[in-house]
Amino acid sequence: MGYWRQTSGLAKAGYVTATIVTAVIVAASLFVYLKFARLEANLHTITVSGLSNRSVFGAQNILVLGSQTRDGQGRGFGYDPGTNLSDNLILVHLDATHTHATILSIPRDTMVYEPACKARHGVGTGTWPAYQSAIIDGAMNLGGPSCAVRTVEDLTGIRIDHFIEFNFNSFRAMVDAIGGVEVCVPPGGYRDPWSHLHLSGGKHLLRYNAALAYVRTRHGVGNGGDLGRIQLQQAFISSVIQKVTSQGLLANLGSLYHIADIATRALTVDRALGSVSSLLHLAGTLRYLHTKNVTMVTMPTIYDPANLNRLLAEQPQADVLFQMLRTSKLWHHHLPKLPPTTVQVRVLNGSGIAHLAGQTAARLRKLGFDVVKVGNTTATAATTVTYSGTAQADSAYTLMTALARLPAAQNLISEPAPQTGTAGPVTLILGADFASVASPRARRAGPPAVQSRNAAQNICSGLPVANANPGTPP
Repeated sequence: MGYWRQTSGLAKAGYVTATIVTAVIVAASLFVYLKFARLEANLHTITVSGLSNRSVFGAQNILVLGSQTRDGQGRGFGYDPGTNLSDNLILVHLDATHTHATILSIPRDTMVYEPACKARHGVGTGTWPAYQSAIIDGAMNLGGPSCAVRTVEDLTGIRIDHFIEFNFNSFRAMVDAIGGVEVCVPPGGYRDPWSHLHLSGGKHLLRYNAALAYVRTRHGVGNGGDLGRIQLQQAFISSVIQKVTSQGLLANLGSLYHIADIATRALTVDRALGSVSSLLHLAGTLRYLHTKNVTMVTMPTIYDPANLNRLLAEQPQADVLFQMLRTSKLWHHHLPKLPPTTVQVRVLNGSGIAHLAGQTAARLRKLGFDVVKVGNTTATAATTVTYSGTAQADSAYTLMTALARLPAAQNLISEPAPQTGTAGPVTLILGADFASVASPRARRAGPPAVQSRNAAQNICSGLPVANANPGTPP
């Protein structure tokens, strides 16, 4: 006490200031700790087998699944207890620097190879056998997230690092956490009695159930299938990214904590991602990711001839896209084509027309292709380009676009074998329907454009048309 009396006024002030600052720091630290602890307690984690579980730094592939479970989601969605289909399948690829992101949407109606999976609790015991052809949204229903991950990996050849799942409640909570999302509707509006969507033309700020109805509608847009709905979902994601960026929602500590509190309670993540520190590290790596560098792409598909209500991955276009993501190539509004000089080609004649293989090879060489073999094969009606795995998909696609008429294509690697393959020559099998090699001046434009959207794009552009006949629910 005597020491304190002998201390100078300036020193006393210093001690007092230091004490106050220390108290503030301790209080702030306690506040942060309590907030951090609350966020940590919010998290829902799940064990997902097959993930790389690598750190959030470097190139990342994150599978995001939207569950359509009705359990615990409230009224208005029908009664389907225990079912857990993946209504949305989105593969998010971040490049090594996390300055570019590609968001790949895989239509839920796609028929794919589904590997053998351990049955999830509630739908059986033991292991479900592999299916050569199964609808992709059923993988999670049969075997949970682990089965969904394996199915997507088998389809794409891309190793999945992390997993995130949301449901109807999660989605609605996240939309309200950011104050709603503005969407645009074409003149004439959207009407879908199935999802309860009724919107006039123009812009609308959607919250809770209205936002959910918007992203769930399929009967109200396009031809009533999944591709039109994906277009709407991509436009919605664009609006979310633009709002978060333009309003600085993540720069304000209060709004950031509010959003983080909702997000950690709303989402289910794999255990390697299931800590606040991991999520904060991931969020921190995205600070240089600008809206214009986020691209959304839909997996190219064709209608399944066996069932026109189902889709198949269109090859080799889908494999070209998978290879792009696997090798972190950027999207430039179209599928990439290689310089013809880097493409090795075998030309085999199955058309029944003498010397056609030699003539075709000569024309391909004039375009710059490296023809490594010319020969004959079994007679066939259809011209086909064959290739082995995603590593050869670019070559196959480049060759196909050099022909006057788009041929069929076939990946010779059958699942469950790994789909990546190795680089090498592709084969052009000339069928009776072969037209010719396109002249350099009349090079065909190639297959239809891949459905894509840049996150910075005007929210009123690139929207699906309304479906005039959405039907009536039973």
